[in-house]
Amino acid sequence: MQAVTIPEHRLKEAERVIRLVMIAILLTAGTSKFFSQGGFQEYYFGQFQADLRISLPPLLVGAYLAAIPFIEIILGISLLFTRTRVPAIYGWFVFMLSLLVGHYVLQEWSAVNQMLDYFVLGIACLVLPCHKSLLTPVLWTSES
Repeated sequence: MQAVTIPEHRLKEAERVIRLVMIAILLTAGTSKFFSQGGFQEYYFGQFQADLRISLPPLLVGAYLAAIPFIEIILGISLLFTRTRVPAIYGWFVFMLSLLVGHYVLQEWSAVNQMLDYFVLGIACLVLPCHKSLLTPVLWTSES
């Protein structure tokens, strides 16, 4: 059985697509929260004040909910640049872990399971080689 090798430029293109998806997720989520007129914070603050098995201090919940849109925008912008790509990916992991914990505290088990897909995106982006620039032109070749 012969090993299949994937050309490096294809792997770099896969990383670019994954990174663009991560950027779109973060920037869309962050900007939508900024334009929710406080609805995002109000809704989730109320959810964390319900009768839950794990009770978090309201000050901590409020501060983190206020920080989330800024975190999303900063991570999304950081993923745009190759120089800040790796720290941004680790930031992605920490941020997604915090959201996973939040859903766990809220006892939203299906949301906890769905968060695992976001970790797979980050892992793929981390292990794949990347272009020197996100905007590097695609090299079309006859290779499949």
